[in-house]
Amino acid sequence: MVDAQTLEHTKLSTRLLAGRDFLVKTPQCVSYLKQMHTWLTTGSQGALVHGRPRLGKTSATRWVLKVIPNLIGNFPVVEVPIRDQHIASERAFFQHLLRCIKHREAMKGSAGDKRDRFSEWLIARAKRSPINAAVLFFDEAHLLQDHQYSWLLNIGNELDKNGCRLFCLLVGQPELADKKLKLIEDGMEQIVGRFMVRELEFSGISSQLDLVATLTEYQETIYPIDSDTLFAENFIPLAVRGGFKLNSIGPAMWASFEKLWIHFRIDKEMSIPMHYFTSALIGTLNSLVKHDAHSLVVPQETITDSVNASGYKDSLRILLASLDKYKRTNSRS
Repeated sequence: MVDAQTLEHTKLSTRLLAGRDFLVKTPQCVSYLKQMHTWLTTGSQGALVHGRPRLGKTSATRWVLKVIPNLIGNFPVVEVPIRDQHIASERAFFQHLLRCIKHREAMKGSAGDKRDRFSEWLIARAKRSPINAAVLFFDEAHLLQDHQYSWLLNIGNELDKNGCRLFCLLVGQPELADKKLKLIEDGMEQIVGRFMVRELEFSGISSQLDLVATLTEYQETIYPIDSDTLFAENFIPLAVRGGFKLNSIGPAMWASFEKLWIHFRIDKEMSIPMHYFTSALIGTLNSLVKHDAHSLVVPQETITDSVNASGYKDSLRILLASLDKYKRTNSRS
């Protein structure tokens, strides 16, 4: 039978890896925040944020949208997860948007009724914001279809007519950048000019300095939020009270990730997706629970085992296969 302490650590680990319960500032988040501030305060109406899977784009976006009101004031934000199988029609698309804002009449009426309902909701709230804007954050935006961009264009025009601005934050995989080029080729410059002029290629942790900085954020974070418990105290309370610092394992953790990157001989700048970093950190902390002590020493082997178990190695195999396929395709064209 699983003991209560192990069960609690399992529940904590699961919540952290889910990505919504625990948002941590990283160097990539800080850079993203600066870009977002510029986009929202210079009249932009949309931006692309794209990168490989598991980099932490969604969590970083949530962190940025949570923090930026401290800089420019509150404004309405709607997070819209895109799942192309159930939003193909205009009626279904706007029903999905209404459900995202928890509108009580989301299921009623025609496509036009639902569109007007959503537009009115945005206008009412955008008018009260200091930047006269509403932000739609589309997660997995590479799944959006051409006609759906046209529907968003109509919503943007409605807000513009009422003295407001719609900002579409399109977050997704690298195909987003390809989509932008295809829209240009297909003569849909109006959509590109409205929503896709601004662009950010999101990266993972790409240096030991960034990795240590991210560990420092974990180290200084209180969790659970309404407690006075430091994050690492949930796993190794005696060590933390004895002065143990999470960032002290940074060099060893970077070395473990770097060894795998070198092994696969990938001809790109090294990058650690946030998912695998978090998995390796939690794995390390879980391994240390039974060894907790005031003078805790973390063996390199413990960190290496956690990095190997994080899934990073498998992700590099996929990346290598993707790069090889890209090279073969280009060599034939």
